Amino acid sequence: MIQEIQQKRPESSDSSSKFELVAFDLDGTLIELNIPFEDIRKELGIEGRFILESIMEESDMQRRQKMFRILEGYELRCAMEARPAYYAVELVNGLDVIKGVITRNSRRSAEIVAERLGFNFDFIIGREDAKPKPSPEPLILALRMFDVRPSRTLMVGDFLFDILSGKAAGTKTALILTERNKEMAKSFIHHADYVFESLKELADFLEVG
Repeated sequence: MIQEIQQKRPESSDSSSKFELVAFDLDGTLIELNIPFEDIRKELGIEGRFILESIMEESDMQRRQKMFRILEGYELRCAMEARPAYYAVELVNGLDVIKGVITRNSRRSAEIVAERLGFNFDFIIGREDAKPKPSPEPLILALRMFDVRPSRTLMVGDFLFDILSGKAAGTKTALILTERNKEMAKSFIHHADYVFESLKELADFLEVG
């Protein structure tokens, strides 16, 4: 695992200056993961399945809307209790580029997190705005908003969907390893352009601070 990580790390920070836009995942990347996924699955009756995809596949529109209300209720409560990941605020607010969040959560919950924790984002894209990750659509939307080329964009996240979204949009991708995801990440670490063991390492690469 360590050998894989070292091979993925950039040899120098020369390439960091080429990024004009950096898009971050939210849960598990910029904030500590606190959403009780299993409780949500149990309440929605979708054990063992991806929550968002299961809701979107529901053909009964009234039930689908109810499921979204239940999901957002959890997200809003968690947003009010969210804590920043180590060095997350310093990294985001220290970046002298366009920076923002692309999340599978509701935009409202991400806005609450940004306001509570003091993140200075240039954009927040939630599931209402585009087909959610792993689709490239949220990233493509951000690129169009700011007229930035994919080659000058970095997608940062902690899960496979973040990396796949960036790859499909043509951007560079950075995987953040944590104690929570490091075992799971073994199955998709090879997809990432860069791998970092902390946001502080990413900040050093991007020459923040």
